[in-house]
Formats: sequence, C-alpha cells, structure tokens
Amino acid sequence: MASFQLRLNLLSTISIIVIIGVIWLLIELLLSSFFIPENKKKISLIQNKTTYKGKVYLEKIHNFSLQEFDAKVQLSHFVKAKSYFSFKNSPALLIEPEVIFYDENGLKDYVLKSKCAHYTDRGEIKFKGEVSIQSSNGLSHKVNTEELLVGIKTSDLISKKQVTYLGKNVKIIAQGMRMYAKDDTMRLIGRTKINQGNGQQILTKDLYINQSKGQKHYYSNNKTTYLAKKNIIYANGVDMMNRQKQVIQLLGKVKIVQDSGSKIFTKNLTIDQSDGLEVYRTKEKIHYQSKIVDIHAFGMNYDVIEQKIRLTGGVVGRYE
Repeated sequence: MASFQLRLNLLSTISIIVIIGVIWLLIELLLSSFFIPENKKKISLIQNKTTYKGKVYLEKIHNFSLQEFDAKVQLSHFVKAKSYFSFKNSPALLIEPEVIFYDENGLKDYVLKSKCAHYTDRGEIKFKGEVSIQSSNGLSHKVNTEELLVGIKTSDLISKKQVTYLGKNVKIIAQGMRMYAKDDTMRLIGRTKINQGNGQQILTKDLYINQSKGQKHYYSNNKTTYLAKKNIIYANGVDMMNRQKQVIQLLGKVKIVQDSGSKIFTKNLTIDQSDGLEVYRTKEKIHYQSKIVDIHAFGMNYDVIEQKIRLTGGVVGRYE
C-alpha cells in the first residue's frame, strides 16, 4: 500500500512538471511574437524606409500648398506643388512647383513654374533647371539655370550661376541674373552673349530686360560688339527696344569693320533685320576708309546682303 502511494505521488509530480514546461513554452512563444531582437529590428526598419530617387525621405505630401503673409498680414505669395518631400539633413523637395506672388493691393503679380525646386528651413525657394516667369501684363520670361533663388521678403529672383534666357528668336547667356519684381525689370549680370536666330551675335555686359510697359526692351550701356557674317561692329551700348519690328540700335560711337578691311566710323547705328534684311542706317556723320578711298558724308544706308552702301548729304571723297 505504501509502495502504491509512492508511485502515485511520483506521477503527480511528473505531471505538474510537464504542465509547467508546457505553460513556459507557451509564454516563450507568446513573447517572441511581441518582441523582435535588436539586430532584426534594425533590419526591419531599414527595409521599411521609403525613398525618392534613391534618397530616404521623412515625409511625403501630395498636392502641397502653403500661404505666406507679409508684416501687414497681407498675402505675399502662395506656394503649391504636385508633391512635397522632406529629408533629414537637406532642404525639402517640391515637384512641379508653382509660386504665385501678389502685389500690395492683393492682386496677382507674377507666377513661377518649374519641374522642381528646393524649399529651405528659412523659407527660401530655390528653383532648378528651366523656370517660366509669367507676369501680370501677359508677357513671360523663360530662364534656365542651375539655381534660381526666390527672395521671400523682396520677391526678387536671384541667380549667381550661369543663366540662359530663352526669348523669341533669341537666346541670351549671362553669368547671373536678378529680377526686380516691383518694376518688372530683369538684369542679366556680367558678360552677356546674345545669340540671334538668324546667326548674328551680340556681346555686351549687364543687359537689362524691361517689360513694364507691355513690351520687352533689351538694353545695355556697356561696350558692345555685334558679330555678323561680313562685318564686326563696335559700339558703346545696345538698345533692342523694337524686338517685334526686329530693329537694333547700337549706341554712341560706332566702328564697322568689313571683312575686306575697310572701316566706317559713325554714331548711333540702326540695324534693320525685318523681313530677312540686314540694313545699317544712320543720319550721323560718316567717315569711310579703305585702301583706296577716304570719304566723309552725312548719313548712310548700307545693305549688307546686297553689299551696297549709299552715302548721303555733302559727300566728300579722296582717292589714292
């Protein structure tokens, strides 16, 4: 009887141990479902990070929009974009951004559009690549640059990088630019090259583009060189007021050097490029010099394509 009781106690003890073991195993399995080892946790976090063009971003917003107000609590500009991406140690990225600026009366002043831009922590917007600038008067600018900074306080546009300005039948390359929003004037900074669609080229410095009166007015008061197929012209400035009429004014003292070596000295030369022409005109004094003649006159009409020069007004010549 004692032996039977001993075996019964032993079986009970073994049963309790088995039950405890099963309970412990269940607890282990349950805990493992809630907790991940540290090394596996890191791998999981890396795999779950989302990237844009290979760069990890912290936040993404579709149809992003932001209003900015000035010191008088008036709407100064409105920013919107197709997408907004924020990153840890670099400026936020705007995809297909559009920035609308407003004047002091709350009216739309001009609109900037581009494929992408960076939005900094200081509230600055840096456009990249080709930027379209649409003014309230209906005229527009198109510039291509590595970086175009929008001054939020002044609404001025600034670039210290090379700028390519794309106009109608003209492409202008400069070392930088600044657009003054209040008077709708742009200054292309430094050495400036104007490439015309018909092949002529103008070299100058600090070219202004003014469209405040509803038409684009290109001008510079710095030394200018006009390069054509048969002539090189040196002047003290350039004025391209009548771009629609395709007329260029070379200002101040003018020297025309023909490919034959002949020289023409005058002032304030008009270049008429309308209807495919290339005609130089002036009513100023003319001094024409070649290897065999020396002529003085008042006024000139020089058809470059036909290679015909007509001198007017008291022509005096000396032949050698």
